[in-house]
Amino acid sequence: MGIDSRKPSTDKQMPGSKKQMLGTGKPGTEMPKLGTGKLIGRYLREKLDVLLLVAACNIVMLTIFFLYRLDMAPFFYAFLLNVFFTFSGLCISFLRYVARHREREKLLLMLENNDYAAIDPQTLEAEDYTKIIELLYQRCNSLLSEHDFQMEDSKDYFTLWVHQIKTPISVLDMLLKDDSQEMRDCRVELFRIEQYVDMVLNYFRLGSNSKDIAYKEVELDGLIKSCIRKYAPLFINKKLKLSYEPVQAKILTDDKWLSFIIEQLLSNAVKYTSEGTVSIEVLENSIKISDTGIGIRSEDLPRIFEKGYTGFNGRSGRKSSGLGLYLCKLAAERLSLKLSVTSEPGKGSQFYISGLFDKDCGERLE
Repeated sequence: MGIDSRKPSTDKQMPGSKKQMLGTGKPGTEMPKLGTGKLIGRYLREKLDVLLLVAACNIVMLTIFFLYRLDMAPFFYAFLLNVFFTFSGLCISFLRYVARHREREKLLLMLENNDYAAIDPQTLEAEDYTKIIELLYQRCNSLLSEHDFQMEDSKDYFTLWVHQIKTPISVLDMLLKDDSQEMRDCRVELFRIEQYVDMVLNYFRLGSNSKDIAYKEVELDGLIKSCIRKYAPLFINKKLKLSYEPVQAKILTDDKWLSFIIEQLLSNAVKYTSEGTVSIEVLENSIKISDTGIGIRSEDLPRIFEKGYTGFNGRSGRKSSGLGLYLCKLAAERLSLKLSVTSEPGKGSQFYISGLFDKDCGERLE
């Protein structure tokens, strides 16, 4: 099994323009505006050590004058001079402090507005900040490049692995053609293995920045029937009823990812339904997949689409990976669809794929 020998380029050249170098600003990085009062408070807190040192020196001098019973007039004269020069120095320092703060505010505003041409460091401090930004950009770019390479390499490896592992799965499926109950059970388990293998590949595709989406006009009835045929062995093996009324409808979507969502919801319906019916209904603007299974607890409902969340049913039966519904949610977001669910323990669950017949997505044929 070959593995790509490419290596990420860590010797990133700095872009020619500062616009390329610094990227785009984000609203979340906006520096809070501080009024004069708050600036004074912040400045005094930062200069507290200087103020305490001046106060300590004056107290020591007062103590010496008092212990030696010296004339206090020179002390008060020195004290006033000390206060005057300290206050003057703090005022000058504060003005510089405010100027530097305003300069950083201006720099950040330029970055947020992508006005990179206006960035021109006038001081050594501003130049140092620019160099720090450049260095951070280089390191960040290098890490991103390495991460992207690793993700792409892993995806390539698992794509190859999935295609190779499907060969022995297909051979086993042909060998298990006996119609005995034992062989039917083996074929069902083999089907589940193939499902999990496909889930690995879909996990990498949906988790990356891959643009693996191709919109086209799709006959919804044919797509749903294809999913039903694929899962027919599971329905037969568990002796479950399937209810579906054919419809005439066309939608604009990616048939592969919509099929993945429907198949995953059917898989869950079969998994958690021991007897009864699984129904597929095409509503006004959605597909409803319902079952008469064990249902979902109310405390689990808000989190069932979270990555890795298995809920009470998954933990008690140890059947769930917590990835299936998470991947459904990612695929739905890619297709600009919405997944929702209602359920009652002991009575079953109803999953809805909404947004299929929006004006810009599809049409219903009456």
